[in-house]
Amino acid sequence: RGFLFARVQRVPQPEPRPLAAHAGGGRVDPTTVTTASFVPSADGQSILGVLPEKAGRFSTGDGKRRDDTASGTTVESVVKPPRPIPREATSGAQTSTETTSTHPHPFLPKPHSEYGGDVVKWGSTFLVDSERACHDACVAHVNDEPIGCNVWVYCPSIGGCGNDQPHKACWLKHQSRPENPVGQIDDPHNKWTSGSMSTPSDTRGERGVHKKFHVVVTTNANVYQAWQVRVMYYWYLKMKEAQGPDGQMGGFTRVLHDDKDALVDEIPTCVVDRLDNEYGFVVLSRPNAFVEFFKKCGDIEEDYILMAEPDHLYLKPLENLMTGNTPAAFPFFYIDPKKFPKLIRRFAGEHLTDSEIEQMDPIGSSPVFIHKKDLATIAPIWRDVTLKIKQDKEADKEWGWVLEMYGYTIAAKIAGVRHDLRPQLQAQPPWDKSIGEFFILHFTYGNDYDLNGKFTPGKIGQWRFDKRTWMSSIPPKKLPLPPAGCDNELVKRLVEMVNEASANLPNW
Repeated sequence: RGFLFARVQRVPQPEPRPLAAHAGGGRVDPTTVTTASFVPSADGQSILGVLPEKAGRFSTGDGKRRDDTASGTTVESVVKPPRPIPREATSGAQTSTETTSTHPHPFLPKPHSEYGGDVVKWGSTFLVDSERACHDACVAHVNDEPIGCNVWVYCPSIGGCGNDQPHKACWLKHQSRPENPVGQIDDPHNKWTSGSMSTPSDTRGERGVHKKFHVVVTTNANVYQAWQVRVMYYWYLKMKEAQGPDGQMGGFTRVLHDDKDALVDEIPTCVVDRLDNEYGFVVLSRPNAFVEFFKKCGDIEEDYILMAEPDHLYLKPLENLMTGNTPAAFPFFYIDPKKFPKLIRRFAGEHLTDSEIEQMDPIGSSPVFIHKKDLATIAPIWRDVTLKIKQDKEADKEWGWVLEMYGYTIAAKIAGVRHDLRPQLQAQPPWDKSIGEFFILHFTYGNDYDLNGKFTPGKIGQWRFDKRTWMSSIPPKKLPLPPAGCDNELVKRLVEMVNEASANLPNW
């Protein structure tokens, strides 16, 4: 994230958390600084204590919930066996034309998609003959305790689906919002097919100028955030022009919680107060900056705000993805309130049930589309809760650099504001590969490849792009593109976008 420089410099990193995505494939935990943090040591262990291909959580039959990763680890001896698949479910000729009007659990397979979630049935050794059979197995487990199946993930590829996952592997999972499943979706490089027990909700939002929004990004004045926000604003202007006057992209404000800098003449900027005491964690000034925005930056003509960060690049003209006045946000797999019921109740209320905690928004404070009145309500709660979390030794240790993100979702719960989830809002290379339907490119992770274009997670690549390379300097112009063998469209596009901006911006 944009504030990671301060976080890395000042805040001890927490223990790496396991992954919530299904087939991590070496996916690096976002609590690490770079993919190089997982370079194995001589004894075969990661310097952070866990290799990415071994990271993951699963659900055994002991009533304890764990997330999953398709690591190839076999736990069949402790995982409950599958229920028999209902004969009537497998004998019919029902197809993807089913809808909830006739079927409570429609068969709507989605190719090239890999839903995440808590594991109900471990898939690497649970093999079935078809997507339909995997769906039907999910139906058979829909009422399981402590969690039932409401999404499934199937490998139709004869050669397997990567990460040691065999052909016909069927993962049965549980998500808190199956009508809006999250995971890797519509990626041509992804071999998995997924489905939900619920008809997917409409995530397109509403068109029309009545949904025009104002981008608000918070930064400090260091050079690391300065070059990022310059590139961001360049692409904001370009996409706004492409959208035209009838589009939904409105104004742009950089809320600078620092001393005035040279960019105030280039980017629309409102200078606000920085917190007197950030407790060595500069991100604490972010929620306070939104409180100050409403106090000092004047009213904006748009009713809606897109909360943003400097490392967001716009891949296409942005559309407001809100339905009605319900906020819409990108879900982060590592924001998982149900994992921390004691801490959630400490800050959000002891009255909350397990079910209410599970339904909390798995989001951070960006990117988020939200009505400005709702944000004005949430912001002071967010600021106060985040400060309390930072001052709480247990919460600070547990949530570390994502504590401000937990602060936002807790504040939203207190304020009674629920967010719809929009996985298509943001791509995060190198784990996402294709531009597809994504609107924003979030360049928070390191991207490492060898000279043949092979992805090298776990070690610094011979070719690499990592924004932290330029924490105290500015990226040079004409950065080299990834090697020809690189199959990641987003990594190539990222470098192209930075190069175009640096070539056209004055005084780079």
